[in-house]
Amino acid sequence: QNERRSAVGSIPAFVPLPPAVPAAVPSEPRAEAPRRTNLIARLLQLRDGERPPRLSGAQVEGYLKENRRNAASLLTAYRVSEDPAMLLEAMQKYPGDPQVSFAAIFKKDASPEERRRALESFKQSDPRNALANYLSCLDYFKAGQTDQAVQELNAAAGKSTFQDYSRDFVQNDEEAWRAAGYSVAEAKTAAAYLMSLPHLSELKQVGQATLTLAGSYRQAGDETSAQAALQAGLNLGQRLDNSPGLPLVSHLRGLTIEKQSLGAMDPNSAYGSLGQTVKDRLDELNQQRQELKELMQQFEGVQRKLSERDWISYKDRWNAFGEEAALRWVVGKYSVPR
Repeated sequence: QNERRSAVGSIPAFVPLPPAVPAAVPSEPRAEAPRRTNLIARLLQLRDGERPPRLSGAQVEGYLKENRRNAASLLTAYRVSEDPAMLLEAMQKYPGDPQVSFAAIFKKDASPEERRRALESFKQSDPRNALANYLSCLDYFKAGQTDQAVQELNAAAGKSTFQDYSRDFVQNDEEAWRAAGYSVAEAKTAAAYLMSLPHLSELKQVGQATLTLAGSYRQAGDETSAQAALQAGLNLGQRLDNSPGLPLVSHLRGLTIEKQSLGAMDPNSAYGSLGQTVKDRLDELNQQRQELKELMQQFEGVQRKLSERDWISYKDRWNAFGEEAALRWVVGKYSVPR
């Protein structure tokens, strides 16, 4: 400071007043901009076998508190964080909740006895849901208890409801991502992309088990029972294909099971009441499956072009009209006209 004074010269005896300037008007505090992340880009770049992004325990704590750690919020925390403690807490606090029982069936380290208890709890807590009987049926088939497996197939056939709770799970997961600070578009996209459907692989096995059962009946010369077993597999496929609100991958799995069952039947035999044959129906299913696969491929080709607003619209349309309609909307908007 002394060097600066000597260079400038002597300091005046007083400091002159500055020129008059308009008084500064206090500005309104600026709203904090929403946090921007690359979550959608990360989701679209995920490769097979790569661990997807998850929320930490700290990130889900606020969501849990807001929902008072009820059954749905604990299951949500389990899905978005993959923390097994969340599932254990839900199982301990809410043993009679059907969604808790459903999740407990697929607990990674569950013993056969624990899984059986979860299956029985699922059947009791949601008695009209045929899905519980189908999952129980598979366990009996695997254990060689064919009589019990057939009883479960017959019980499933007598129920009108087929519910996998996927719509509830996606909505709850979306709310958890939002509570963690992600944008609406990111939360909707993450909830859809990270949706887990472990029951689909088991239902595929149920369909295959009905084919095996039909084959054993035929070897015994009991064609009537063989046809009944094939019809049970056909019913399962149709439930997956026709139940509203299920994701498109569930419908595709249903088409596959239905095709396998029809493929074991006489192609010239009658199908339905409209004069179709089994072959006619198989041709329809093949065409429908091919169209859906092409639609999904077209979506994959344009999904990186979607704006955040369109990601939101896509998910809203999915909820309102189904995934297939939402996919067609995206493809129609972003595909280059031929």
